[in-house]
Amino acid sequence: MHLTKFGHACVRVEKDGRRLVIDPGGLTEPQALDDVDAILVTHEHFDHFSEEALRRAVQDNAALKIWTNTSVARQLDGLGAGVTAVGEGRSSPRPASR
Repeated sequence: MHLTKFGHACVRVEKDGRRLVIDPGGLTEPQALDDVDAILVTHEHFDHFSEEALRRAVQDNAALKIWTNTSVARQLDGLGAGVTAVGEGRSSPRPASR
C-alpha cells in the first residue's frame, strides 16, 4: 500500500493498481485526482470537499465512484449512479477487481 498526502487534508491510497482519494478539497492540488478509481468525501468543509474538482474529475473519468454523506451527495446532483451516500455504520459492496 502506498499513501500520498496532497495539501491540507487529502490523502491518496494506492494498492494493487487501484487508487482511492480521501477528502480532495479546496486546498488540494489538482493532480491528486489524476487516474483515480474512487473518492471518499468525509464532510462538506471547503478543505475536504470541492464540488468543482469532483465534477471535473467525473467529466474526465465517467467510471469514477464517489462515496460521501447525504449533504455532499445532494450537491453532486446530476452526476448519476457514480455517487453513493453512505451514513454512519453503513458500507458499500466491495468493487470487483480488475
